[in-house]
Amino acid sequence: MMQVRSAECGVRNVRCGIAFAFCLLIILGIVMRPAHAADDPVQKAMKAYEKHRYEDAARDLRAALPSLEQSKKPPARLALGMIYLRNAELHREFAQVSGAVNADYLRRLASDHGENRSRYSDLYHGRALLEGGKGDAAQAPLEKFLAGGGDARYKAIAKIALGTAANLRGDKEKAQELWGGIKGSDPDVKSELAAAYSAAGLAEKDPVALCDEALVDVKNGGKPLSLIVAKNCLGVYGRAGSLDKGFDLLQRADMKSYSYREVLGKSKVITFYDVQLLSNLAAFYLQASLASLEKAAADPQLKGIASYYLGEAQLRSGSPDLAAKSTAAFLASPQMPTQYKNKAMVRQGALQYQKGRQAEAIGVWDELVQKQPGDPELLSDILATCGRLRIDCPRIAQISAAAVEAGDGKRFAILNIGLGRYYLSKKDMTKAVSYLEAGRDKGNKNKIESNEPVMLVDLSDAYYRTKKFSEALEIYFEMSKQFPEVRQVQEALQGIYSMEHKSAGDVKIN
Repeated sequence: MMQVRSAECGVRNVRCGIAFAFCLLIILGIVMRPAHAADDPVQKAMKAYEKHRYEDAARDLRAALPSLEQSKKPPARLALGMIYLRNAELHREFAQVSGAVNADYLRRLASDHGENRSRYSDLYHGRALLEGGKGDAAQAPLEKFLAGGGDARYKAIAKIALGTAANLRGDKEKAQELWGGIKGSDPDVKSELAAAYSAAGLAEKDPVALCDEALVDVKNGGKPLSLIVAKNCLGVYGRAGSLDKGFDLLQRADMKSYSYREVLGKSKVITFYDVQLLSNLAAFYLQASLASLEKAAADPQLKGIASYYLGEAQLRSGSPDLAAKSTAAFLASPQMPTQYKNKAMVRQGALQYQKGRQAEAIGVWDELVQKQPGDPELLSDILATCGRLRIDCPRIAQISAAAVEAGDGKRFAILNIGLGRYYLSKKDMTKAVSYLEAGRDKGNKNKIESNEPVMLVDLSDAYYRTKKFSEALEIYFEMSKQFPEVRQVQEALQGIYSMEHKSAGDVKIN
């Protein structure tokens, strides 16, 4: 959790309600104090960041960046890096939950043998399995879709998906055969092919140029930008480091849109979404975070602060050696708050664990807990790390459970959340729901301004797995106000809820 309480800057006892990085920058005189910063774009963005309004914060600050004085650009880049990092983390959680929920929903749809059976459920079920890395399982529904009738555009999309499934199985020759047979100039198909080449690492196929062509075709055709083209080219541009092109797409794309709408009879309409949108958004925001934080860390005044966030971004991007270097740079910097040094040391333990040094990792965490027994934020960080790495940490869980039992509610809310996430990873849904609900703000239980959004997504996941569909839908109703792309989760959940209750009619969410 990146926020700190107002008195926890740890330097000169200055009260500061924003993230610790900017608390320190205010003290060092690099950015203005809140009282003098009504029109300061960085402070404005950080206020939106505090309220978890990441899209608003990043959009406004990115637009203001070119006009800022040179001395103000490094802290602005730091702020952007922090915002993109949290947005990447959130969209990774969205993608994981959407993958599970949509695979379940589409499997149920595809298993229907009634008169009005959906044919497109096979295509989207196969694509959902493919997104989950299940190339073998994806093959059958994709081939079933191709064996029937249908729009030529979606047939081509299915063939491209079959090629990706073959590539995942290691059959590169079959993949090239399927991809090479795709002809035509349809922008959706062209962008799907570009995405397949990009994901397979086939730079020689120039997927960026293919996406550029698809977007020119969209413009020349006078049609709105489809979400298919947007999500495909966002992934391509992100992998290639063409971030400006990606941000231009985000400005133009309608995130509430869908991939296909199938009409079955007079009263049944099924809307299909592409789960890859959320994972592409997560990956793109992570690349944007890395780019901004690397520039911020190059500034001597910001190196220590920026290295903390850069280390986290590098770890999330699968670069443990770089993450270890950045984390060590942060720990070597003076004047850093104890709570964030603790977080960095927990991360160091995680890096040790991933390198196979399990005993050393556990030793780092045990030493931290011994030095600061009962610290709710520290215990929560360790539990979250254990959950992410799928490590059994029963002793830490027992200490934490005893601490929340004895501690006051508000201060220990973060530890309830840590316990909830840990038990969610252990698939103990009863405990997960209990602890996550205890960590949620009681008066504003689903408001992102009052709750960590990732916690709400975790709670929705636990609700889904315990068939509390209404409670999960309530969470996404609120989150969709800031993140319209979660509509794909809403509709899949509503579809499952309807199937569980055998209610008729089409799924509609206003």
